[in-house]
Amino acid sequence: MSQASAQKQDARASGGGINKPHRSLAAGTILEGRYQIQRVIGRGGMSTVYSARDLRFGQVERITAIKEMVDEDPDPGTRALRLVNFERESALLATIAHAAVPKIYDYFSQSGLVYLVIEYIDGSDLERGLMSRGRPYQEPDVIRWSLEIGSVLKMLHNFEPDPIIFRDLKPSNIMLRSSGQIALIDFGIARMFQGRQRGTMIGTEGYAPPEQYRGIADARGDIYALGATLHHLITNSDPRQEAPFTFHERPVRTLNPDVSEEFAAIVSKMVAYHPDQRFQTIEEVISETEELLYRRQRRDTELLGHPPPPHESDARPASLDEELPEQSVPQTTVFTGPVDSTPATAVGFQRRRASRKRRPRRRSERHEEVDDRVAWQLQTGDEVRGTARWDGARVTIGSYDRYLYALDPSEGTTIWKFPTGNGVVARPVRVGDLYVVGSEDSSVYGIDADSGALRWSCRTGRAVRSSAAVLDNTVFVGSDDGSIYALESLTGDIAWRSRLWGPVRSSPAIEGDNLIVGSDDGYLYCLDRDSGSTVWREPCGGPVRSIPAVSNGKVFVSSWYGIVTCFNITNGRRAWQQSLEADVASSPVIQGDHLILGVTDGALIGLNAKTGAQAWVARFANQITSTALAGRSTCYVGTIDGDCLAVNIATGEMAWKHRLGGPIVSSPILAGDVLVVGSIDGNIYGVSLTDDELADLTSQ
Repeated sequence: MSQASAQKQDARASGGGINKPHRSLAAGTILEGRYQIQRVIGRGGMSTVYSARDLRFGQVERITAIKEMVDEDPDPGTRALRLVNFERESALLATIAHAAVPKIYDYFSQSGLVYLVIEYIDGSDLERGLMSRGRPYQEPDVIRWSLEIGSVLKMLHNFEPDPIIFRDLKPSNIMLRSSGQIALIDFGIARMFQGRQRGTMIGTEGYAPPEQYRGIADARGDIYALGATLHHLITNSDPRQEAPFTFHERPVRTLNPDVSEEFAAIVSKMVAYHPDQRFQTIEEVISETEELLYRRQRRDTELLGHPPPPHESDARPASLDEELPEQSVPQTTVFTGPVDSTPATAVGFQRRRASRKRRPRRRSERHEEVDDRVAWQLQTGDEVRGTARWDGARVTIGSYDRYLYALDPSEGTTIWKFPTGNGVVARPVRVGDLYVVGSEDSSVYGIDADSGALRWSCRTGRAVRSSAAVLDNTVFVGSDDGSIYALESLTGDIAWRSRLWGPVRSSPAIEGDNLIVGSDDGYLYCLDRDSGSTVWREPCGGPVRSIPAVSNGKVFVSSWYGIVTCFNITNGRRAWQQSLEADVASSPVIQGDHLILGVTDGALIGLNAKTGAQAWVARFANQITSTALAGRSTCYVGTIDGDCLAVNIATGEMAWKHRLGGPIVSSPILAGDVLVVGSIDGNIYGVSLTDDELADLTSQ
């Protein structure tokens, strides 16, 4: 981080006031017996920011940023009040869990000064980057950043018990990490507000909305500041150099005609002078921007002759009380007679048999790519993204070719396949003599396990990507319509339906009388299993699409933005929280004291399940979105590079890998004596295991 960039990470709320100079700490100074000062990286009117090494981590060089604040006010009462405010602010920041918010590690006072130890951001701020470029940023980059910033503001504006208004959003307060992700800095002026409570005017001229000069701060002020920031980034026109509140005189496309009309209209609405003419919530901004991206993706895919992507931006209900459109009212259809499923001979399946002979592998061979692991493969008509289910007799797995397949895992032959109206990514569940599975055609199906005939179907309001859970003949499943459904397994009738605040793509976990499930609204919900009423609801720092893992009275869950949290299952209190600094599409898996999950930067990570501390990190691929299958000592996981990996749970050491025919986003399962896993190449694979590996998986 350059010194100029680091200065932007320092507090800027002082407004450039002149204070008595304060002597900087010398390099090598040790604070609290732990933090060794390296150099000054930023300075403000009342504070200095240093880079420092955390000496507690003796084996690695862990660098932090330390903000030193001095208060030379002669009034001791004022100093005491500021210290209280500092401690309150530090405690508040420490509760914010988001990959785009720098983490707070520690705070303390020493020799009349106060110190805040925060995450060191390796990167530069967007204002510095814009000055270096000398030209506007590209629209795709600005749109991506706007969604990342919007996700932070959404979390802040919905913070409980009171919303947090940032109040000083601008390019210099937005850091672009070297990884390409955004981080918001300088929360020094963030405060908690109730509605339209009046406060002092704090902000930066050109970015602050007009009502903030009157001491009014609410969510619409942050929307204005975000719009002003986006206008600056996309036009390279600095609003501080223009007359205040004149964005209507400087439309985006007059300054940069390369910007699309759609995105220019979004920015224009954000910077409307009157708050009532802007977007009223940050959720509206996000929805409108996602809609823009969806339309572009749909147009591009149609030009290429591909089917359009599923529409996700309109999947969120406006409120808990909003009713579904008439055509989307959930309906159950019961079939009393047999319905023919498609025979296996309808498609020309391709199978490949490989040697099933097992041989023990020597330690020296464990890092080698092996070529004799595939026992069989079966070709479907499209991508296989879902995870299989093994019930002791057959394997069932869905494909984007709109079929659910039932297979014999010993040979890889098809027993039957059941047609749906769209792709099947959800994992089937066995309930008595039925399989229950959802489809992106918005329906949940009950299918005869022996024949593949349809018994019943229940239509929800949107696509069903959540995998069902079952207990006592009741099936629990989520839908993109923002609801979690409890269905009678024999008939498909709706026992209850609970509306959440976002699409439910997480798969529910059952623990006692509770149902634990996540939502795209960024919360984990604990619901009463019998009624669907909310027992507790806790934020997770981003959309929750993972399957919660339950162990020893704790529930573990990962959010899309890389926040992993351990909650007490009885009351929802956090036991610990960890940020992985990369997006997470996989679900956490608990094995003993280890929590294992993959991240989109290609790492497989082992955390201590009791504390959240990192035990090991091993990078094997470009991305890992597959959820691991854990044995006693070894876990198995797929990668976006097409490898099936075997990894030691205690150390992260790779035992072996086998390259399949395409990217793997589904999760391996054990079926008999093979691993069954799907691939985006359209194939379902059976991967052989050694006797020792089978024993490791079956000795749980």
